[in-house]
Amino acid sequence: MHRAAEQRIMAKLSITLKIAGTTYPFPGIESSEEEVYRRAERDVNKLFNESAHPSLLPKDQLALVAFKLAKENIALKASRSLGDDLDRLTDIDKELNDYLAAEVGKK
Repeated sequence: MHRAAEQRIMAKLSITLKIAGTTYPFPGIESSEEEVYRRAERDVNKLFNESAHPSLLPKDQLALVAFKLAKENIALKASRSLGDDLDRLTDIDKELNDYLAAEVGKK
């Protein structure tokens, strides 16, 4: 077997995460992604515990956690998009300034 293929096979892990008191298996994840999974587990459990309210069922608390994370994800995507647009406008501004400087230099 090729060494790179061996490394890809060896890089797979099976982990178990506990989310809102229930354990879930995650087989076959990349070892490089394990910390991301663990951090997500901590974040969800933190939000779950923060939204704890005696009148809410666990499924409703998890729905609120999912909503909060989705809202944050949308805001993050929007801010990144704005940043990309700003970068592109900066590039266009530089191109225009370079063009104008070259045209003025011709006269």
